[in-house]
Amino acid sequence: MISRRPLRLVHPEIVNNAVGLPTGLVSHVPARRIDEKVVPTSYSDIRYYLRCPRDYQFRKSFGFSPSIPEMFGFGQTVHAAVCKLHELYRTQPPQGDQAEQVAKDIFHLKHVPPSRDPVNRPGGYERARDRAGEIARTYAETYGPDFNQNRQVEARFEVPVNQAVISGSIDLLLKVNAQEEILDATVIDFKAMEGGEEPEENEELSWTELALQVQLYAKAAREVLGENARTGAVHMLKDNQRIEIPVTVQAVQAAVENVEWAVSRILAEDFPMRPHPEKCQACDFEALCPRNAEQFQTTTISPPIHIPGTPGKKRARAFSEFQANP
Repeated sequence: MISRRPLRLVHPEIVNNAVGLPTGLVSHVPARRIDEKVVPTSYSDIRYYLRCPRDYQFRKSFGFSPSIPEMFGFGQTVHAAVCKLHELYRTQPPQGDQAEQVAKDIFHLKHVPPSRDPVNRPGGYERARDRAGEIARTYAETYGPDFNQNRQVEARFEVPVNQAVISGSIDLLLKVNAQEEILDATVIDFKAMEGGEEPEENEELSWTELALQVQLYAKAAREVLGENARTGAVHMLKDNQRIEIPVTVQAVQAAVENVEWAVSRILAEDFPMRPHPEKCQACDFEALCPRNAEQFQTTTISPPIHIPGTPGKKRARAFSEFQANP
């Protein structure tokens, strides 16, 4: 049944003709709601592109989501435990038992339920929680000086680069004096990873990605948060190793140039496949990708990234891990 109410509406600007537009309309030049030349993005987005542009396209352009691993979130909960330790123990390091208990108290895995009988039949959740406790204990016992006249803070940031805005959160280890004045700052990226006997030479660790992240965060610490981060490091929590990352002016500038280059190629919709046997084997989209070697639409490439160890510099994985016939 049609309502009779609209039939009672009488006004010169109300028309009943559904074909065409009313007369007297003035056209205007369409205006963009945002500046499309500025692309808000995160380090993760840049990392996907510099690893393989087709990986980025699958995730961001096509909207494909990889399967979620069972232990997804383990690194985050361990990282949260480390932050909690620094929050609770601001002047002296915790004992090993205290650190372990803190990690267990805040432990959470979204995709793994606890066992119904954790005492007699512990499952994956309980084993992961115990492992998180061990990591926290070892960290507190080994890096006790971090708690003496140091403050660990996590801060959100947005740092503009050419055609992009990099956002994320940063871990800073601040050295303070008795008057709580900041004397020095170190960017630390805590990773629930294992470095091995020679972490700088460990090919299973993607040092270009790890170093690039720390260097971008060092830029954010200096320019956005106002802290002069003179040193940077990646802390491998699983075997408790801390590896220093170059954060010199040259290293940070090279990192920024990699980001700006990646953003320019994303805006140009340049998404070539850059296959490599080992890289493709671990790719979330291996079953979807034909792995045909393709070149970029430009001959200009990003500069090498400053990394720890020898040779000290290496290009992003889209170049350093590329094989024409994988």
